[in-house]
Amino acid sequence: MLPQIIAEVVSDEHVVLTVNGKRLSATPTRRDELGQAIAELVARFASPTRVEVRELDGSVYADILTPNPDEPAALEDAPTPTRPVLVEFTAAGFVPGEDVAIALVLRHTSAAGNGTARALLDRAEHAVVTGEVVLLGRISGTTAVRRVD
Repeated sequence: MLPQIIAEVVSDEHVVLTVNGKRLSATPTRRDELGQAIAELVARFASPTRVEVRELDGSVYADILTPNPDEPAALEDAPTPTRPVLVEFTAAGFVPGEDVAIALVLRHTSAAGNGTARALLDRAEHAVVTGEVVLLGRISGTTAVRRVD
């Protein structure tokens, strides 16, 4: 049976890699680094490897990649999955079963004199868990802001 790499696209910029049924790390791989990551894994297997890319729209692209014979690598050198560092946020007031959005606060802005606010986001910016997290009930409108320390 061939080794298998599954690259599941989770956003426009990030992909989660699974190798032989095991998630590679808690942190998604940037899409622009996907080719290099797959090439390194195929080289470590030193054998033909089935690679699947599962896009957000549900389409799946599959191929069998063979390692470059000039770059032998030992399978023992394969990266080990990193353990996630979990932080828990709890708040009350939500409707049972409702979807609750989780948002990372990147920065703050001030409302204008007419009560409107404007936010500018850089799509290339990577969100980092620092500062504050917002829990927002999609039905109830319940909002909870929690500090990340």
